[in-house]
Amino acid sequence: MNELKQKKHNFGNSVIVYEGAQIDKSVTIGPFSIIYPNTIIDSGVKIASSCIIGKPPTVGKNQMPLMDSNSLTQIGSDVYIGDQSIIYAGVQIGENTYLADRSFLREDVKIENDVVIGTGVVVSFGAAIGSFTKIMTGANIGGQARIGRNCFIGVHVCSINDNTPQTLKPREKQLSADIGNGVFIGSNTTILPGLKVSDNITVGAGSVITKSLDHESSLYIGSPAKFIKIINASG
Repeated sequence: MNELKQKKHNFGNSVIVYEGAQIDKSVTIGPFSIIYPNTIIDSGVKIASSCIIGKPPTVGKNQMPLMDSNSLTQIGSDVYIGDQSIIYAGVQIGENTYLADRSFLREDVKIENDVVIGTGVVVSFGAAIGSFTKIMTGANIGGQARIGRNCFIGVHVCSINDNTPQTLKPREKQLSADIGNGVFIGSNTTILPGLKVSDNITVGAGSVITKSLDHESSLYIGSPAKFIKIINASG
């Protein structure tokens, strides 16, 4: 078992920092938080109370084995992590990113700089999120989703990575959405597995995306989502 550091950063007795974590002196950590080994936290990071950072993933009885995981967890400079957030091993978070309370990031998620993650958002294993993207309250981002730069993902958007969940398949075959740059997806939209949403598309609230959306700079609405019009012909 890893030994605990002994108040090296003076976080107080209610914070557990395992040996092997590297934490800049300027970092602040709230009470009842746990920092696991192989975690690197850069300058200016603020971690609120009851957070878990670098947690090793486990597999349930009826799940496929985990993919090969990069166990190093990296938090860039000036990141804020809200209360009760859980960040698994292998996650990489770029600088100036904001994670609201109860953010939940599974193993090997990659988040670029200046991203906003809303309250209670779940980002599943291996997903990647581009810079300046905002993901709003309660959204569920499926495993291995790809979300580009400057996107807006509305409240309670759900991207699915497996439409036959009772048939076990390797995690590398569980593919969620591939969303381009500058995409706006309205609240309560559902995106079925393995679909592509091209650059600068707007999807109306409450839509269901059942096939790839190929017309860049266009508006789609409905269940299933259908092409309505071009909204920015210049791109």
